[in-house]
Amino acid sequence: RCGTFFASEFEVCQGCQKKDNADVNKLKGFLLEGIEEGVTKTDVAHSTGITIKNLNRYLSGNEFKGVVIPETVTDSKTSKNDVITNV
Repeated sequence: RCGTFFASEFEVCQGCQKKDNADVNKLKGFLLEGIEEGVTKTDVAHSTGITIKNLNRYLSGNEFKGVVIPETVTDSKTSKNDVITNV
């Protein structure tokens, strides 16, 4: 996340782990509020302040399994009910 070289079992250094935890909590809060059909990853990034790179990393993890947020509006082939599950 910060570019620091480190040896650990985690994806990021200890300093960045705190930032990741804060970002994940922001993302959870955003998703729990409910998102409207057509919301893209760019929209989520702008609303939460989470970078697209980190957003993609979080969404690929087990914690957000089943959550689908399209890259663009044209990618959105899901209904509102399909976008969020098991947050």
